Amino acid sequence: MSSTIQEDHPGVADAAAAREAFAAWVEAAEEGRVFGQVRVKAVEPGIYSLRHVEDAGNSDLRLHEDPREAREISKTTEGGEYRPLKSSPNLRRGWELRVSGAVDLVVAMNYLYPAGVVHWHAHREGRLEVTSYRENAARQSGIYKRVQRLSDEGVQDTARACCEDAVCLKQTLWDVDEETPLVMDRGEGDIPCPEPCSVFVSLARRVRLFEREKKRDLDAIGLSPSEKEDLAALVEAAATGHVDFAREAEFEKPLNERRMRYRRLTLAPKLRPEAQPVSSA
Repeated sequence: MSSTIQEDHPGVADAAAAREAFAAWVEAAEEGRVFGQVRVKAVEPGIYSLRHVEDAGNSDLRLHEDPREAREISKTTEGGEYRPLKSSPNLRRGWELRVSGAVDLVVAMNYLYPAGVVHWHAHREGRLEVTSYRENAARQSGIYKRVQRLSDEGVQDTARACCEDAVCLKQTLWDVDEETPLVMDRGEGDIPCPEPCSVFVSLARRVRLFEREKKRDLDAIGLSPSEKEDLAALVEAAATGHVDFAREAEFEKPLNERRMRYRRLTLAPKLRPEAQPVSSA
């Protein structure tokens, strides 16, 4: 899925202006700036230090000076799992990037948060194009075309499960459609999200399957096969004392964090009618 603003798209964004604006923004704060999970700081004129925000006072870090090494840093979690969504709050620690000049600074940032700087700049200038869920869904084809039929309630629940700060650090700007706003914690970070990402669309496809299942396959107590599968997986995990979460975008597996966040919104109230869905981290 393409980004709404492209640095190589003439007439849409001035990449040079975005770089200079970002560098000036960083330099204007003596303590640096937090962008996602990265603290960016000017340590001397034209020289920038990037490190995990939780490593701010750590002196025992592996130093990198090539901005392209940010690609490897951003690729896997602390446990070595692939990170399909770079804005997830699971960036690994233990590194420092020290780069020279605004160009290298933004090269590094683009590996850590793809299109983050150009989206940040366009949003600050009030010219970032935002695409609603329905507009985005209308572009989908193949196995993802089914997301066009996801209910408004399904979109809302999927967004709460997939886009809040507990699982994504971007600030959600898009809505269900022009007349239906998302009702959720949109996040407070500096990285804007102008349209549903590929991870969201993948979860939306799974939620649409859940919706179809509810219409035809409920048992005597009102549970669908996948709801019972998820409950069984949770009981097994509790019994063994070990929760082995599925990888970030493996939504077909029961113990996926975003899938479980969706179940908290839709299954927990069914099991405990007096409980209200909670939209929080």
